[in-house]
Amino acid sequence: MKDIIIHSNRLKVHVNALGAELKGVEMDGLEYLWQGDSDSYSRTSPTLFPIIGRFLSDTYYVDDQPYHMALNGIAMDRNFACIRVDENQAVFCLTADERTRRAYPFDFSLTVTYTAEENRLHVDYRVENLGGRPMPFGVGCHTAYQWPLLPGDRPENYALTFEKEEELESFNPFGWRQPFVQGRQRPLSHDLFANYTRSITGIQSDWVQFGSGRHERRVKIWRRDFPFMAIWTMPDPKAALICLEPCTSIHAGDHGCTHLEDREGAIVLVPGQVWQKGFMLEFA
Repeated sequence: MKDIIIHSNRLKVHVNALGAELKGVEMDGLEYLWQGDSDSYSRTSPTLFPIIGRFLSDTYYVDDQPYHMALNGIAMDRNFACIRVDENQAVFCLTADERTRRAYPFDFSLTVTYTAEENRLHVDYRVENLGGRPMPFGVGCHTAYQWPLLPGDRPENYALTFEKEEELESFNPFGWRQPFVQGRQRPLSHDLFANYTRSITGIQSDWVQFGSGRHERRVKIWRRDFPFMAIWTMPDPKAALICLEPCTSIHAGDHGCTHLEDREGAIVLVPGQVWQKGFMLEFA
Protein backbone atom coordinates (compact mmCIF):
# COMPACT_ATOMS: atom_id res chain seq x y z
CA MET A 1 0.00 0.00 0.00
CA LYS A 2 1.42 3.35 -1.04
CA ASP A 3 2.31 5.94 1.62
CA ILE A 4 0.56 9.29 1.76
CA ILE A 5 2.96 12.23 2.07
CA ILE A 6 2.16 15.46 3.89
CA HIS A 7 4.45 18.46 4.37
CA SER A 8 5.11 21.49 6.47
CA ASN A 9 7.77 23.99 5.48
CA ARG A 10 10.28 21.84 7.42
CA LEU A 11 8.87 18.31 7.73
CA LYS A 12 8.17 15.59 5.17
CA VAL A 13 5.86 13.02 6.76
CA HIS A 14 4.91 9.59 5.40
CA VAL A 15 1.71 7.94 6.65
CA ASN A 16 -0.08 4.74 5.62
CA ALA A 17 -3.69 3.58 5.86
CA LEU A 18 -2.64 0.18 7.29
CA GLY A 19 -2.86 0.75 11.02
CA ALA A 20 -3.11 4.51 10.34
CA GLU A 21 0.64 4.19 10.67
CA LEU A 22 3.22 6.95 10.71
CA LYS A 23 6.00 5.63 8.43
CA GLY A 24 8.55 8.41 8.30
CA VAL A 25 9.40 11.91 9.49
CA GLU A 26 12.23 13.69 7.68
CA MET A 27 13.66 17.11 8.50
CA ASP A 28 16.83 18.74 7.12
CA GLY A 29 17.84 15.49 5.42
CA LEU A 30 17.49 13.30 8.53
CA GLU A 31 14.96 10.48 8.92
CA TYR A 32 13.96 10.29 12.59
CA LEU A 33 11.81 7.15 12.50
CA TRP A 34 12.97 3.56 12.44
CA GLN A 35 12.26 2.08 9.00
CA GLY A 36 11.63 -1.50 10.11
CA ASP A 37 13.34 -4.85 9.59
CA SER A 38 12.43 -8.49 10.14
CA ASP A 39 15.13 -9.09 12.78
CA SER A 40 13.97 -6.60 15.42
CA TYR A 41 10.77 -4.66 14.70
CA SER A 42 9.09 -4.75 11.31
CA ARG A 43 6.70 -1.83 11.90
CA THR A 44 7.24 1.90 12.50
CA SER A 45 4.32 3.46 14.39
CA PRO A 46 0.99 1.57 14.21
CA THR A 47 -2.13 2.71 16.08
CA LEU A 48 -2.99 0.68 19.19
CA PHE A 49 -6.70 0.28 20.04
CA PRO A 50 -8.64 -0.70 22.16
CA ILE A 51 -5.79 -2.12 24.27
CA ILE A 52 -2.10 -1.43 24.67
CA GLY A 53 -0.35 -4.66 25.58
CA ARG A 54 -2.40 -7.81 26.05
CA PHE A 55 -4.60 -9.94 28.25
CA LEU A 56 -3.42 -13.20 29.80
CA SER A 57 -3.94 -15.90 27.12
CA ASP A 58 -5.19 -13.06 24.88
CA THR A 59 -8.68 -13.62 26.31
CA TYR A 60 -11.06 -11.20 28.05
CA TYR A 61 -14.78 -11.10 28.84
CA VAL A 62 -17.76 -8.93 27.98
CA ASP A 63 -21.02 -9.90 29.73
CA ASP A 64 -19.45 -13.26 30.66
CA GLN A 65 -18.74 -13.97 26.99
CA PRO A 66 -15.06 -14.69 26.19
CA TYR A 67 -13.36 -12.80 23.36
CA HIS A 68 -9.94 -13.26 21.82
CA MET A 69 -7.83 -10.13 21.28
CA ALA A 70 -4.22 -10.23 20.15
CA LEU A 71 -1.35 -8.09 21.38
CA ASN A 72 -2.05 -4.34 21.04
CA GLY A 73 -5.60 -4.72 19.84
CA ILE A 74 -7.49 -4.71 16.57
CA ALA A 75 -6.45 -1.52 14.75
CA MET A 76 -2.79 -2.00 13.85
CA ASP A 77 -3.48 -4.59 11.14
CA ARG A 78 -6.61 -2.98 9.67
CA ASN A 79 -6.83 -0.71 6.68
CA PHE A 80 -8.29 2.63 7.75
CA ALA A 81 -10.32 4.70 5.32
CA CYS A 82 -8.41 7.82 4.28
CA ILE A 83 -11.14 10.42 4.58
CA ARG A 84 -9.13 13.57 3.88
CA VAL A 85 -5.67 14.56 2.66
CA ASP A 86 -4.43 18.14 2.45
CA GLU A 87 -0.90 19.39 1.92
CA ASN A 88 -0.15 19.31 5.64
CA GLN A 89 -2.80 16.94 7.04
CA ALA A 90 -4.05 13.36 6.63
CA VAL A 91 -7.16 11.94 8.34
CA PHE A 92 -7.88 8.22 8.73
CA CYS A 93 -10.95 6.46 10.13
CA LEU A 94 -11.76 2.91 11.22
CA THR A 95 -15.38 1.98 11.95
CA ALA A 96 -16.69 -1.18 13.58
CA ASP A 97 -17.62 -4.01 11.24
CA GLU A 98 -18.23 -7.75 11.44
CA ARG A 99 -14.51 -8.49 11.71
CA THR A 100 -13.82 -6.02 14.55
CA ARG A 101 -16.89 -7.22 16.48
CA ARG A 102 -15.51 -10.75 16.64
CA ALA A 103 -12.72 -9.44 18.90
CA TYR A 104 -14.29 -6.23 20.25
CA PRO A 105 -18.11 -6.36 20.38
CA PHE A 106 -18.72 -2.63 20.35
CA ASP A 107 -19.78 -0.17 17.66
CA PHE A 108 -17.15 2.53 17.41
CA SER A 109 -15.49 5.07 15.18
CA LEU A 110 -11.75 5.71 15.58
CA THR A 111 -10.27 8.69 13.73
CA VAL A 112 -6.53 9.41 13.59
CA THR A 113 -5.33 12.79 12.29
CA TYR A 114 -1.74 13.78 11.46
CA THR A 115 -0.98 17.48 11.00
CA ALA A 116 2.46 18.84 10.09
CA GLU A 117 3.25 22.38 11.26
CA GLU A 118 6.77 23.88 11.10
CA ASN A 119 8.97 21.35 12.99
CA ARG A 120 6.00 19.81 14.81
CA LEU A 121 3.72 16.86 14.08
CA HIS A 122 0.34 16.75 15.82
CA VAL A 123 -1.19 13.30 16.37
CA ASP A 124 -4.87 13.48 17.30
CA TYR A 125 -7.38 10.75 18.13
CA ARG A 126 -11.16 10.84 18.15
CA VAL A 127 -13.16 7.88 19.50
CA GLU A 128 -16.95 7.75 19.35
CA ASN A 129 -19.28 5.19 20.91
CA LEU A 130 -21.80 4.45 18.16
CA GLY A 131 -23.51 1.64 20.08
CA GLY A 132 -26.09 1.35 22.80
CA ARG A 133 -23.94 0.33 25.79
CA PRO A 134 -20.87 1.67 27.63
CA MET A 135 -17.68 1.11 25.65
CA PRO A 136 -14.27 0.71 27.38
CA PHE A 137 -11.04 1.30 25.46
CA GLY A 138 -7.48 2.55 25.45
CA VAL A 139 -5.54 4.17 22.63
CA GLY A 140 -1.91 4.89 21.83
CA CYS A 141 0.84 4.26 19.33
CA HIS A 142 3.96 2.12 19.00
CA THR A 143 6.38 4.68 17.55
CA ALA A 144 9.97 3.59 16.91
CA TYR A 145 12.81 6.09 16.49
CA GLN A 146 16.29 5.61 15.09
CA TRP A 147 18.69 4.99 17.96
CA PRO A 148 21.17 6.49 17.41
CA LEU A 149 19.72 9.26 15.26
CA LEU A 150 23.00 10.01 13.45
CA PRO A 151 25.37 7.54 11.75
CA GLY A 152 28.48 6.89 13.80
CA ASP A 153 26.87 8.05 17.03
CA ARG A 154 26.70 5.71 20.03
CA PRO A 155 23.48 4.58 21.74
CA GLU A 156 24.94 5.17 25.21
CA ASN A 157 25.23 8.90 24.45
CA TYR A 158 21.42 9.13 24.55
CA ALA A 159 19.01 9.85 27.38
CA LEU A 160 15.42 10.67 28.12
CA THR A 161 15.13 14.18 29.54
CA PHE A 162 12.02 15.28 31.43
CA GLU A 163 10.67 18.82 31.63
CA LYS A 164 10.47 18.63 35.44
CA GLU A 165 12.18 16.80 38.28
CA GLU A 166 10.67 13.32 38.45
CA GLU A 167 10.73 10.31 40.74
CA LEU A 168 9.38 7.46 38.64
CA GLU A 169 9.24 3.69 38.86
CA SER A 170 9.16 1.54 35.74
CA PHE A 171 7.22 -1.69 35.35
CA ASN A 172 6.79 -4.39 32.75
CA PRO A 173 3.81 -6.57 31.71
CA PHE A 174 4.94 -9.41 33.99
CA GLY A 175 4.79 -7.56 37.31
CA TRP A 176 8.48 -6.61 37.49
CA ARG A 177 9.18 -3.11 38.91
CA GLN A 178 12.32 -1.02 39.35
CA PRO A 179 13.17 2.67 39.92
CA PHE A 180 13.54 4.46 36.59
CA VAL A 181 14.44 8.10 37.13
CA GLN A 182 15.17 10.45 40.02
CA GLY A 183 15.67 13.94 38.67
CA ARG A 184 15.30 15.08 35.08
CA GLN A 185 17.38 12.63 33.07
CA ARG A 186 17.45 8.87 32.46
CA PRO A 187 20.52 7.64 30.51
CA LEU A 188 19.67 4.95 27.98
CA SER A 189 21.31 1.63 27.20
CA HIS A 190 20.14 -1.63 25.67
CA ASP A 191 20.74 -3.36 29.02
CA LEU A 192 17.74 -1.45 30.42
CA PHE A 193 15.47 -3.69 28.35
CA ALA A 194 16.70 -7.08 29.50
CA ASN A 195 13.36 -7.43 31.32
CA TYR A 196 11.33 -6.40 28.27
CA THR A 197 9.27 -3.19 28.12
CA ARG A 198 9.79 -0.45 30.68
CA SER A 199 6.59 1.52 31.21
CA ILE A 200 6.07 4.59 33.36
CA THR A 201 3.15 6.61 34.67
CA GLY A 202 2.63 9.40 37.21
CA ILE A 203 4.71 11.70 35.00
CA GLN A 204 4.58 15.36 36.06
CA SER A 205 6.31 16.72 32.96
CA ASP A 206 4.33 17.93 29.96
CA TRP A 207 7.12 16.71 27.69
CA VAL A 208 9.77 13.98 27.52
CA GLN A 209 12.75 14.42 25.18
CA PHE A 210 14.87 11.79 23.43
CA GLY A 211 18.33 12.89 22.31
CA SER A 212 22.09 12.70 22.55
CA GLY A 213 24.48 14.78 24.60
CA ARG A 214 26.79 15.00 21.56
CA HIS A 215 24.55 16.93 19.13
CA GLU A 216 21.30 18.90 18.93
CA ARG A 217 19.14 16.41 17.02
CA ARG A 218 16.28 15.28 19.23
CA VAL A 219 12.57 14.52 19.55
CA LYS A 220 10.37 16.14 22.19
CA ILE A 221 7.11 14.33 22.98
CA TRP A 222 4.40 16.60 24.38
CA ARG A 223 2.29 13.99 26.17
CA ARG A 224 0.17 15.77 28.81
CA ASP A 225 -3.10 14.00 27.86
CA PHE A 226 -1.47 10.55 27.73
CA PRO A 227 -0.68 9.42 31.29
CA PHE A 228 1.34 6.33 30.35
CA MET A 229 4.48 5.86 28.29
CA ALA A 230 5.85 2.51 27.21
CA ILE A 231 9.57 2.36 26.34
CA TRP A 232 10.89 -0.65 24.47
CA THR A 233 13.67 -2.05 22.36
CA MET A 234 15.47 -5.36 22.12
CA PRO A 235 18.37 -5.80 24.57
CA ASP A 236 20.65 -6.53 21.58
CA PRO A 237 22.74 -3.42 20.74
CA LYS A 238 22.34 -4.32 17.04
CA ALA A 239 18.68 -3.26 17.32
CA ALA A 240 19.15 0.38 16.35
CA LEU A 241 15.72 1.58 17.49
CA ILE A 242 13.82 2.67 20.55
CA CYS A 243 10.02 2.79 20.89
CA LEU A 244 8.57 5.70 22.87
CA GLU A 245 4.83 5.15 23.12
CA PRO A 246 2.40 7.69 24.65
CA CYS A 247 -0.82 5.90 25.59
CA THR A 248 -3.93 6.24 27.74
CA SER A 249 -3.60 2.89 29.48
CA ILE A 250 -1.25 -0.06 29.56
CA HIS A 251 -0.86 -3.62 30.78
CA ALA A 252 0.78 -3.22 34.19
CA GLY A 253 1.25 -6.84 35.15
CA ASP A 254 -2.24 -7.45 36.56
CA HIS A 255 -2.66 -11.01 35.34
CA GLY A 256 -6.03 -11.28 37.07
CA CYS A 257 -7.55 -8.55 34.88
CA THR A 258 -10.06 -10.09 32.47
CA HIS A 259 -12.21 -7.06 31.55
CA LEU A 260 -11.38 -4.01 29.47
CA GLU A 261 -12.87 -1.59 31.97
CA ASP A 262 -10.61 -2.93 34.74
CA ARG A 263 -7.34 -2.15 32.94
CA GLU A 264 -5.43 0.70 34.54
CA GLY A 265 -6.32 3.95 32.77
CA ALA A 266 -9.26 2.49 30.83
CA ILE A 267 -11.67 5.05 29.36
CA VAL A 268 -15.39 4.21 29.25
CA LEU A 269 -17.70 6.08 26.87
CA VAL A 270 -21.47 6.07 27.30
CA PRO A 271 -23.57 5.69 24.12
CA GLY A 272 -23.10 8.64 21.81
CA GLN A 273 -20.14 10.06 23.74
CA VAL A 274 -16.99 11.28 21.97
CA TRP A 275 -13.43 11.31 23.35
CA GLN A 276 -10.77 13.50 21.70
CA LYS A 277 -7.14 13.86 22.76
CA GLY A 278 -3.76 14.16 21.12
CA PHE A 279 -0.03 14.60 21.56
CA MET A 280 2.63 16.50 19.65
CA LEU A 281 6.09 15.55 18.40
CA GLU A 282 8.61 18.37 18.10
CA PHE A 283 11.76 17.70 16.07
CA ALA A 284 15.10 19.47 16.32
